[in-house]
Amino acid sequence: MDLTRTERRLLWVGTALAGALHLLVPGLLLSLARLGYRWVLSVEFTPQDGAHRRVRLLGVGNLVVAAVLRRLLD
Repeated sequence: MDLTRTERRLLWVGTALAGALHLLVPGLLLSLARLGYRWVLSVEFTPQDGAHRRVRLLGVGNLVVAAVLRRLLD
Protein backbone atom coordinates (compact mmCIF):
# COMPACT_ATOMS: atom_id res chain seq x y z
CA MET A 1 0.00 0.00 0.00
CA ASP A 2 1.58 3.22 -1.14
CA LEU A 3 0.67 6.33 0.79
CA THR A 4 1.47 9.85 -0.23
CA ARG A 5 3.58 11.97 2.05
CA THR A 6 0.46 13.86 3.16
CA GLU A 7 -1.41 10.64 3.95
CA ARG A 8 1.52 9.32 5.98
CA ARG A 9 1.70 12.57 7.94
CA LEU A 10 -2.06 12.59 8.56
CA LEU A 11 -1.86 9.03 9.85
CA TRP A 12 0.68 9.69 12.59
CA VAL A 13 -0.62 13.18 13.42
CA GLY A 14 -4.18 11.84 13.74
CA THR A 15 -2.98 9.06 16.01
CA ALA A 16 -1.06 11.56 18.14
CA LEU A 17 -4.11 13.83 18.40
CA ALA A 18 -6.27 10.91 19.46
CA GLY A 19 -3.71 10.05 22.12
CA ALA A 20 -3.60 13.63 23.37
CA LEU A 21 -7.40 13.75 23.61
CA HIS A 22 -7.44 10.53 25.61
CA LEU A 23 -4.87 11.96 28.00
CA LEU A 24 -6.38 15.43 28.37
CA VAL A 25 -10.15 14.86 28.40
CA PRO A 26 -10.98 11.29 29.43
CA GLY A 27 -14.22 12.43 31.11
CA LEU A 28 -15.49 14.02 27.91
CA LEU A 29 -14.70 10.88 25.93
CA LEU A 30 -16.52 8.73 28.49
CA SER A 31 -19.52 11.07 28.32
CA LEU A 32 -19.54 10.84 24.52
CA ALA A 33 -19.36 7.04 24.79
CA ARG A 34 -22.32 7.10 27.18
CA LEU A 35 -24.34 9.16 24.66
CA GLY A 36 -23.31 6.96 21.76
CA TYR A 37 -24.30 3.80 23.58
CA ARG A 38 -27.65 5.33 24.52
CA TRP A 39 -28.47 6.68 21.04
CA VAL A 40 -27.03 3.99 18.80
CA LEU A 41 -27.27 0.81 20.87
CA SER A 42 -30.15 1.77 23.19
CA VAL A 43 -28.26 0.58 26.26
CA GLU A 44 -27.00 2.33 29.36
CA PHE A 45 -23.25 2.71 29.73
CA THR A 46 -21.93 3.41 33.21
CA PRO A 47 -18.14 3.82 33.51
CA GLN A 48 -16.69 1.78 36.33
CA ASP A 49 -14.04 2.79 38.84
CA GLY A 50 -10.74 3.42 37.12
CA ALA A 51 -12.30 4.19 33.73
CA HIS A 52 -10.52 7.55 33.52
CA ARG A 53 -7.18 5.83 34.17
CA ARG A 54 -7.83 3.22 31.46
CA VAL A 55 -8.79 5.91 28.95
CA ARG A 56 -5.55 7.74 29.73
CA LEU A 57 -3.60 4.48 29.27
CA LEU A 58 -5.14 4.18 25.80
CA GLY A 59 -3.86 7.70 25.16
CA VAL A 60 -0.34 6.68 26.13
CA GLY A 61 -0.61 3.70 23.79
CA ASN A 62 -1.79 5.95 20.96
CA LEU A 63 1.13 8.30 21.49
CA VAL A 64 3.58 5.38 21.39
CA VAL A 65 2.01 4.13 18.15
CA ALA A 66 2.14 7.66 16.70
CA ALA A 67 5.85 7.90 17.51
CA VAL A 68 6.52 4.54 15.86
CA LEU A 69 4.45 5.51 12.80
CA ARG A 70 6.33 8.78 12.47
CA ARG A 71 9.63 6.97 12.66
CA LEU A 72 8.59 4.33 10.12
CA LEU A 73 6.72 6.55 7.68
CA ASP A 74 8.84 9.71 7.55
